[in-house]
Amino acid sequence: MSALPIATPTKTPHTGDLSRRVSHRQAGLGLSTEELAERAGMNVGYLEYLKHSPAAEMSISATLRLANALDTTARALVGGEVDRPPGGGRAGLHPSLETLSQDECRAHLSAGGVGRIVFSTATGPVALPVNFVSPNADVIFRTVESVATAVELEETVSFEVDRIDDAMSEGWSVLATGNPYRVENPQERHELEILDVEPWAGGVRNVFMWIATETLSGRVIVQQADPEPEPSPGE
Repeated sequence: MSALPIATPTKTPHTGDLSRRVSHRQAGLGLSTEELAERAGMNVGYLEYLKHSPAAEMSISATLRLANALDTTARALVGGEVDRPPGGGRAGLHPSLETLSQDECRAHLSAGGVGRIVFSTATGPVALPVNFVSPNADVIFRTVESVATAVELEETVSFEVDRIDDAMSEGWSVLATGNPYRVENPQERHELEILDVEPWAGGVRNVFMWIATETLSGRVIVQQADPEPEPSPGE
């Protein structure tokens, strides 16, 4: 029997991705719709349409203007870099690897987002990405029962979060290590639910896990300024 041909799957942007990216980038820059419209040279009403219409499309020229106003690229704005792995560029001219202070580590953690819980299993170590929040340098996330059981069996676990700036060839990483436990007290669970930790993976993930951080460490790569040229003889 001859094998059936297997079609190669193709990925297309989800409807509404453009409007979500515009809104997300605008919020990150702290711009009002009027300010963004002025920067992009667009009508406020048209910009509102782009932000709220799930089927919004733009011309190439409008995309370029809006991307420039949002301090990003047209490729990133339309989702062309979604599948591009970070850190693929070249190193900067004058990179410096430095240690983050404890306050800097706490500040990076406090932003929340997505990090990786690192723990052991019967088949070896696992680094599992989760959505998290971090009050007072501790780490809180929601997960499924099987993961919670595996994590709470560990006396100590680690949690890693990082960010990369491809354009500047810079980035930082923070590692928090501490004792994990399951939050079961109803009052504590109610307080954590207010924090709105929503797992992107979906499904029923009703177990709150708390990592009581004991040690924090972090590093950052920054680009040093170009060295001052040495004066020419006679200057």
